[in-house]
Amino acid sequence: MASPSDRFRQIISYALVVGRDGHGKPALGPVSPARARVQPSRRLIRDASGNEQLASHVIYTDAPLTLQHRLWLPGEDTSDFNRARRPAAVDELVDGVGLVSFRKVWL
Repeated sequence: MASPSDRFRQIISYALVVGRDGHGKPALGPVSPARARVQPSRRLIRDASGNEQLASHVIYTDAPLTLQHRLWLPGEDTSDFNRARRPAAVDELVDGVGLVSFRKVWL
């Protein structure tokens, strides 16, 4: 039986925000790759604060992403913090056993 992750044929990069430097700029942990499916999106969503936001992309992945991560799309320079994207919302899709099978990340 095919799983949703069989369709994750692109590679994104992500890093956890581990703190802030003396100027308030986020400090990131190590950058990790993850298999994903990246789709352009023009959908109005509600972010974690309840504010409406127009999403530019939706990413499907089984990586353990949260709102505390920063993401780079396929081919983007991970050494450039200014290219890192902050998730607006993360939805976890759970299988019949109650385990998270994949995440839907809105940018």
